[in-house]
Amino acid sequence: MNLIVNRLVIYLGSSLLSFGLMTETFSAELGGDYTSLICPQSLNIPDRPFVDAELDEDDTYMTADEADLIENGISTLSGNAEITRNTQQVTADTIVYNQPEDTANLDGNVNYWDVDLFLNSEDAFLKFDNGVGEFTSADYILKESRGRGSADKMVLDIGTRTDLEKLEYTTCDPDDQFWNFTASSLSLDHEKNYGKARNVVIRVKDVPVFYTPYLSFALSKERKTGFLAPGYGNTNRNGFEFRTPYYWNISPNMDATLTPRLLTDSGVMAMGEYRYLHNRGSGEINLEYLPSDNGREDKHRNFIDLELNQRFASTGNLFLTYSRVSDKFYFEDFGSQLSVTSTSFLEQRADITYSGSNWWGLARVQNFQTVNRSIPTTSRPYKRLPQILFNYNQPKRNHELNFGLTSEVVYFDRGENTPLLDVVNGARFDLNPYVSFPMTTAATFIEPKLSLRYTQYALNENSLFESSPNRVLPIFSLDSGIFLERDIDLFNTDYIQTLEPRLFYRYTPHDGQEDLPVFDSGLYTFSFDSLFYPDRFAGPDRVGDANQVTLAVTSQLIKQDTGQNIGSISFGQIFYFRDRKVTLPGLLVRDQDTSSLVAAFNTNLIKNTRLSGDFQWNPYVSDSTEKMTLQVAYNPAPDKIINFAYRVVRSNEINTVVGFDSFGVATTDIDQTDLSFSWPIKNNWSVVGRWNYAVPEGRSLELFGGVEYESCCWGVRAVARRFLSNVDGAFDTGIFLQMELKGLAGIGKKTVDFLKQQIPGYQSEF
Repeated sequence: MNLIVNRLVIYLGSSLLSFGLMTETFSAELGGDYTSLICPQSLNIPDRPFVDAELDEDDTYMTADEADLIENGISTLSGNAEITRNTQQVTADTIVYNQPEDTANLDGNVNYWDVDLFLNSEDAFLKFDNGVGEFTSADYILKESRGRGSADKMVLDIGTRTDLEKLEYTTCDPDDQFWNFTASSLSLDHEKNYGKARNVVIRVKDVPVFYTPYLSFALSKERKTGFLAPGYGNTNRNGFEFRTPYYWNISPNMDATLTPRLLTDSGVMAMGEYRYLHNRGSGEINLEYLPSDNGREDKHRNFIDLELNQRFASTGNLFLTYSRVSDKFYFEDFGSQLSVTSTSFLEQRADITYSGSNWWGLARVQNFQTVNRSIPTTSRPYKRLPQILFNYNQPKRNHELNFGLTSEVVYFDRGENTPLLDVVNGARFDLNPYVSFPMTTAATFIEPKLSLRYTQYALNENSLFESSPNRVLPIFSLDSGIFLERDIDLFNTDYIQTLEPRLFYRYTPHDGQEDLPVFDSGLYTFSFDSLFYPDRFAGPDRVGDANQVTLAVTSQLIKQDTGQNIGSISFGQIFYFRDRKVTLPGLLVRDQDTSSLVAAFNTNLIKNTRLSGDFQWNPYVSDSTEKMTLQVAYNPAPDKIINFAYRVVRSNEINTVVGFDSFGVATTDIDQTDLSFSWPIKNNWSVVGRWNYAVPEGRSLELFGGVEYESCCWGVRAVARRFLSNVDGAFDTGIFLQMELKGLAGIGKKTVDFLKQQIPGYQSEF
């Protein structure tokens, strides 16, 4: 039957070809994870045709100005021919539908719409039964990633394959094409999650900047073996640096990265990283090796760092960490910041832990490599060969006796005695049972607690201590507090203000303890929280004598309607009823009736601004401010952040008479300012920077500044940095560069990691 009708509408309950280019292969795989700006440019996608019908799922809707229909034959739709199915629509000047073959030829101005894709081509061939489409001279637009491009030929086999010939791709606006990507062919295997391209060329402003005859990559976010983006930089010590990392996807839960690192002033360093992850554990191993360093008298230099974590049985866990360098200058030469270059010790430790009902145990062996050779032997940490801990903590019950226990057995080793150095090694056994009786109500709490600490030593032969000294001390504490609140109106807003006084009493009789060695014990850092610690010493080698009471108060401001905590302020001080006498070797206790007054506060009452700080004031010394920290963060938008901090730290309640504290760290006062920021200026440009300044010395510890530019299709970030590279006062300089072609690739990814570490609150869109 032949029938020609003007503006024919055909409504069928059969299937239309379901096809669509896998857009994530472009947005995620040709360019990694893509986060776009709010871009004002138009994508120039024509409006979809209007469908004047309510379609059920899988129904097909066809319209045309004219139609020549042949039942069970070949029908022709011409003049604004359209086919609609679910979210997909296709239009053409002419559509020839072969009903027996269930195929269609589309000719003239073919347009295709889907949720994430628009296509325009000269002609197309569709197979409705198996979901295959072929498009000739096609232009495409990927809506989510703003990617667009063209291909001489596109073959789409839905869910199986996508093949393109002589293609071009970019995310730039048509009127300002900064870069584009071309290839002679591109094949995407959606079943194997794998893609490959041939004769790939990347152009920036029509200038070729990269070529490869073959490129393979993973689809979506899955990993794929192959070369990663190279990295480069320049420093005073090593000259120009260039890295070409190669990623090896060994298995779904295992991978490795091998990186040749060219240092023009030192040689070629081999770097490797291996990682694994499974449901019972994980691990990471990093290796670096530089043969015949030109800058260090042809020395072979290396670094190893590994960390493994493995669960076993029901509640057991094995943890292993091992770090070692070939020489003491390694971090100074190859580290990138003072926290690395000033490393004093590298830890080598293995832990096995296991827990049961209310108990926990640990077995440990531990060693350290001393990197900072200026630290004397007597201040270096001991090996633990081994250490065994066992703790029992009964679930806390109100108005009942609660029992608990902490215990330890450990052997400390620092090497053999020498004629010039009397080294003390030996075992320590520590047992600390306790009992408490908490009494808590909705507004009050009081908890008396009594413990007994017994410590026994078994020491090697030495001239400083007896072979088996011991100590037994009872410790009593009483903790109590009240919670009060009231409703207040502040700036026409209803708040709840709390008042939380707290009283903490502690009594420990005096025991000189000079006959006991100090293996791993030290003073806690004095702070508001430490006012309520059961001892002023960390570790069992010393138990501080005490007859003292802590008085403290905290007040919080809470919004009534939202429960948001607007801020808090706390004050506290210890009052001593007798002088303290127990101390550590090389340290003196000040004779004073009270501790320093401690205050701490934080608030976000000012819009977009968070203020916090703490203050420590000692009325018994001439320079009474022992510690002061003020931090201000102004963050009105995700891309706008300004941080300022001022820190003053001086010796608090102790005087040191040696150059190192009890942990082997050189003692020094701190008086520093720290300013960091990230702020947009104009036309997609932003500035970033940090200035860390030592006030007494009158010098900058770290100074960097940089600029960022970001558009919808590309971004660049450049940072110049000068930083203190070691504690002796030597400085180094460096340049960081990152460039991102949106939706394709980038180099210098570690630049954004560096800025996130250095600028609190920093966020990056690329």
